[in-house]
Amino acid sequence: MLVNASKCIIVSLISALSWTAASESQFKSDHHQCTENERLVHPHLCVLLDYKSADPVHLANELHRWSRDVGFIFNMPSNDDPQIINQNRDALPSAVAVRDTTASKRQLLRVKGPAVVDQAVLPTIVAHGMGDSCFNSGMIKFTSHISSLTSTYAKCIPTGSTQHTDTNNGFFLSMDASVDIFASQIQSIPQFKDGFNAIGLSQGNNIIRGYIARYNDPPVNTFISVNGVNGGTGAVPYCIPKASTTAVTESSSESFSSNFICNSLMEVANKRAYTKFAQTHSFQANYWRDPRPQAKEAYSTYSQLAQWNNEGRVYNSTLNENYAKTHKFVWVMALQDEMIWPKEGEQWGAPNPLHPFDGKDNILDREETEWFIKDLFGLKTAEEAGKNHYESFDGPHLGFSMDDVDGWVSKYFNV
Repeated sequence: MLVNASKCIIVSLISALSWTAASESQFKSDHHQCTENERLVHPHLCVLLDYKSADPVHLANELHRWSRDVGFIFNMPSNDDPQIINQNRDALPSAVAVRDTTASKRQLLRVKGPAVVDQAVLPTIVAHGMGDSCFNSGMIKFTSHISSLTSTYAKCIPTGSTQHTDTNNGFFLSMDASVDIFASQIQSIPQFKDGFNAIGLSQGNNIIRGYIARYNDPPVNTFISVNGVNGGTGAVPYCIPKASTTAVTESSSESFSSNFICNSLMEVANKRAYTKFAQTHSFQANYWRDPRPQAKEAYSTYSQLAQWNNEGRVYNSTLNENYAKTHKFVWVMALQDEMIWPKEGEQWGAPNPLHPFDGKDNILDREETEWFIKDLFGLKTAEEAGKNHYESFDGPHLGFSMDDVDGWVSKYFNV
């Protein structure tokens, strides 16, 4: 019955949005056809995958709007409008900004071919958050601001070739697959061949962190993680479960999609993250970290975050070796963050597995966590080497100011 209901929902939604056979055929290659069992276990996620197949552009727009309204997207202040680089063309600029370290001022030096990179002025890579895209004006402005501040090359690295694929991939492409695309792009750009600095926003930090864990070649010199889901998340505080309907009208199509976005995330959180299907088709399932002891075996078996943390069944020493290649880690926490639970996970704290959801000491400091004590992936080694730095701001998720950004960049990128 549930399978038939899901099919009715899709038929109704297609009718409401006036989808055509041509548009569905155009994106057919991007479609995962859920099996009957997958629809029974993951009904909401399968509906969104069907939606993505039928009209990926519309879905991406709704995912962006929902993420913006919830608070997962940083809005660049309108009064800060530096020269915008056209990221849509994905073209490298003919002039690369390089700081003259022998003079007191900065200057632009026109170069032919790859620039000779000074460690003090490495280029910068930016990774956007959930529901955002490198092709959106906010990320273009943010990246251009970083380039202007450092007087060197900066680029936002998308995981899709278009705005809608980049946005959709932030929901439906796994972290491992996203990192593979991310690494491929980095390795193809000559400006990054000698290494680079990196700034991540929200779940964009998972991609940078995954790149460090699995590749780090060319290496990340300094990594500024702004409100990253580094320790995973064990709650969905921004979503209240809503009843989904079996039919929609033209006027209700937007609320339908919003309901299914939240319901899909809640579905993942409700004991369904730790399946091969969820780990393949949900970026958010990859960093879902249920802190309860009874969930540990499933988490260790299936979770991509667990593999990166060396919390899985097989220990991978390469993760530690790659982590050691990065010279500085800057972990930025939003003191009023209500998007990630616990917010202390942004600085590698974690819920106490003995009583994760109540009690005064339900959140462990990073030094008390298993991954720190056992140095599972290199966090303790980095701490002892003085590589870890901790910053915070008094605001909500991604509620920092550009003055905050300027301060972090200037302090840690040696600007």
